[in-house]
Amino acid sequence: MTTQNDLFDIGSVKEQIEWIEKATDLRDVNDLLTRVMAQQKIQPLIKDDNLSYIADMVADLALIGEGKEDENRLIASAILGRLSAVARGRGNEVFSRVNELLSKEPPGIEVLVDGDEKYYAALTFSQYNNKWLARYCIQQAYATDNAEKARKVLFATALEKSKTISDFVQLSSEGFDYLKDIKGVDARHKRIRRISSAMSEAIREWQGEVGAHAGIALGDWFYNLMRGGTKDADLSVVTTIFDDAISMVLRVIELRFSNALIAPTYKLLDKARTVIDKQHWSEVTRHSNNLERIRLCMKEAALVLASQDKMDSDLASVIASAFYSKAQATSAVSAHLADSHELNPDVKEWWENLGNVKKRVRNVEHKIGNGEDQQIGSLLINVETSKTVMEKLERAVVPMLEIQDPVLAATVKKAAQNYAEVAQSARQLARMRKLNHMGIKGEVMEYNPLQHEMLGGHQLGVRKVRVERDGIQKDFNGKIKILVKPRVTPADN
Repeated sequence: MTTQNDLFDIGSVKEQIEWIEKATDLRDVNDLLTRVMAQQKIQPLIKDDNLSYIADMVADLALIGEGKEDENRLIASAILGRLSAVARGRGNEVFSRVNELLSKEPPGIEVLVDGDEKYYAALTFSQYNNKWLARYCIQQAYATDNAEKARKVLFATALEKSKTISDFVQLSSEGFDYLKDIKGVDARHKRIRRISSAMSEAIREWQGEVGAHAGIALGDWFYNLMRGGTKDADLSVVTTIFDDAISMVLRVIELRFSNALIAPTYKLLDKARTVIDKQHWSEVTRHSNNLERIRLCMKEAALVLASQDKMDSDLASVIASAFYSKAQATSAVSAHLADSHELNPDVKEWWENLGNVKKRVRNVEHKIGNGEDQQIGSLLINVETSKTVMEKLERAVVPMLEIQDPVLAATVKKAAQNYAEVAQSARQLARMRKLNHMGIKGEVMEYNPLQHEMLGGHQLGVRKVRVERDGIQKDFNGKIKILVKPRVTPADN
């Protein structure tokens, strides 16, 4: 057996093993295994202890053989992935030394010769765990051009290592730099389409946690992915990318249905309408396969909230953004609520008009804090905040002024008394309207942008916050609702 071609024609398993033992180049070993698999003779070669023996030889050759070590470790990963694909449940034997091969980040998978090698290398990555792995998989999923099987495995691995959809999507920003050097709008958008397809498949198959603010993360991801605009782009490609992104939002809702009831879940629609050229938006909405499904989720959310006598201006706004025009949106919501005769008529009208109602329903908007109750709550907060200062003013400052400046002392004393009267009136109004402090000032808790007002505006990625200013809540026949959100700042780790 003097040549590799002779080996595949007449070589025995023993001769094949001996050939691998004498090999000095991993690519020759890879080529051998490829041909054995093509001739469907791989099972005799890896029978019994041969599998672990071959895997050991591959690992040894990667670490001490000819060629560049970094590249050899990547080729060895591809070979081990190839073996695992035919090992029939014996993957542990194949990957026993993967920690040695991937002790440091390997070079990019583009050094591998074809899509199959990239796919098999990706299979090996999926069996490993290291702090750099999720980021590396994201980068390679963006960087590779046509290796679709590898791209899907890379995204699935990155999602698994990220633990949540939200963290995975935020980490995906690590891949954007690999799109900058693609020449031509058409080529760039086709690459993005392949990326969005593989990424959406990984998320659709995910059974784990959604994470915090996944809708916001998806909106930001889509905007940054498409921020070059869609001018001169193939409309069908843009529509497919948009549909892939929408499918990810739908998965977020499927995994945690409560997400359907909050506006941030649908942030992608606002971002998409901003980044997709205006002349394309109507066509995208017309030809999208998934947009109607997300519209149904939003209309159902409106129905659920309306049945609870609730209104949400943010959700109403994002519903409008899901249609080409406000008129289309209001017509769709009205049709969806048409048979719900049990709804409060004023609340139903508010939703049918997506918040654009006459002042006569102002008394209904009290119920969720958009009117006088909210103003009374804000006044109560200000009164309580000033209480300590005004008490010190009357107790400590006035006696000193009575000695030095009796006229000014009388003025200050009158001001303190007026404050006391205002404070008493504010507290009486609050009691009449069943308004109460939440009593959480100083506490550290999980950040919820729907219930907290972040000082300086919303910050993506914040999980724990400290309450700096208390909030106001109201008792609606046993249901407690927040009228004035507590003001929070990021808590120290």
